Amino acid sequence: MAASQTPPSGTFSSPQEEAPRWWIFHGTGTPRPHLDLAAQLPPPPPWRTRRTTAPTDALEAPPYDDDEAGWVLGAQPELSVLGSPLTPARRERLATINAALYLRRPLLVTGPPGVGKSVLADQIARELGLGRVLRWTVNSRSTLRSGLYDYDPLAQIHDLNLENLHGGTRDTSGPAPAAADLVRSSAQRIGHYLRIGPLGTAFLPHRLPRVLLIDGLDNGDYDLLGDLLDLLERGRYTIPELARLSSVEPQISVPIDDPQRTATIVNGEVRCSQLPVVVITAHEDHPFPPEFLRQCIPLRLTHPSKEELAGIVAAHFSGNLPSATPAVVADFVRRIAEGSPLAIDQLLNAVYLTTVIDAKTSEPTPEFLQELAEMVWHRLTDTHG
Repeated sequence: MAASQTPPSGTFSSPQEEAPRWWIFHGTGTPRPHLDLAAQLPPPPPWRTRRTTAPTDALEAPPYDDDEAGWVLGAQPELSVLGSPLTPARRERLATINAALYLRRPLLVTGPPGVGKSVLADQIARELGLGRVLRWTVNSRSTLRSGLYDYDPLAQIHDLNLENLHGGTRDTSGPAPAAADLVRSSAQRIGHYLRIGPLGTAFLPHRLPRVLLIDGLDNGDYDLLGDLLDLLERGRYTIPELARLSSVEPQISVPIDDPQRTATIVNGEVRCSQLPVVVITAHEDHPFPPEFLRQCIPLRLTHPSKEELAGIVAAHFSGNLPSATPAVVADFVRRIAEGSPLAIDQLLNAVYLTTVIDAKTSEPTPEFLQELAEMVWHRLTDTHG
C-alpha cells in the first residue's frame, strides 16, 4: 500500500502556546534544550525537602538514549501531538502530572492494559532532560531490598577461598602491610560483590531528580507496599553490609544501575538530595491501602482519542503513514467502544501489516479489516491454547 507523507488530519496547536504558564511538562516527549529545570521548577514543599551531607558531590544522570526513545515513544515523538488539541481530558491529565512534579509526589498511574502507562516515564525524562529512566519491574518475588541493591556473598566467599588456596596475591618482596590496611582493603573489595539497583539508584544524591518507573506494583505483596511507602516518604535507606564496615572504611565505591557508573556510599547510608520523579503503574481494579494512596497523586489513563491514536501512529512511522491508517484507526476505536480491551501496540502492529500485506486496493475493505482483526486484535482477556 502506498504510504502518505501527510500527518494525521486535525488541528495541531502547540502545547507551548496553549499550556498554562505554570506547567513544566507539556506532554510532547520532545527535548527542550533551552529549559533550565533547576531554575524553573519551584523548590519542593518544606516537608518534602531532602538535604544531603555532600551537595557538591551530586551525581549527573546519563543522557536519555534516543535509540530507546524510538522503541518507546516512536522515531519522531513530536508527531504524537499532531491532531491532538488540548482537550479538557488531556488538560486535566497534564495538570495532574505537573502537580505531582511540583509536590514531589509519586504518580500512581492506573488504567486498562496497553494505554501507555509506562510510556509516561519516558515522556517526562526526555522532555525535561532528566536523563536515563530507571526501571524496576515488580513481580511476586520482589522485595524492597531487591530493588535497592543486590549483594552476592557466595561469590565473595568463593574468591576469598581461591585467594587463600593460592597463598594470596600479596607481593612478598616488600614489607608486610599493616593489619589495618589489610582490613581496609578487604572492606573496599565488597564493592565488587554489591550493586545498587534501579530503586536504590533513584535515591542517590543527584543534582536533578531521576525518573523512576515502578512497573506493575500491584504484582508485589502487601509488605512491599509498606516498605516502599517508608522509602518514598523518608528518601533514604541503609545498606547493612556497608554500614557494618563504616568504622574500618567509611567510603566504599559500588556499581549502580547506570551502566559503567559507580557511586561512593558513605557509612553505609544513602540520602537523596532530590526526591525522584516516581511513576508507579498498576491495574485500575487493584486495591491499595489508604496510607499508600494518600502519599501518591492518582492518575487514571483511558484509551486515547482517535486524534491522539493517529498522532501515536505518526510518531512511530515518522509521518510516513500508510493510506489505510485512518480506516484501521477508526476500526480500532470502534472495537474499543464496543468493549474490546485492545492495546496501542496492537494498533501499531495492524498498521504495520497494512504496509507489507497486499490488500489489492488502496483502501482496506471490511473483509480485510476483519481478517486483520483476527490476526492481531485478539481481546487481551481471551484465553488461548
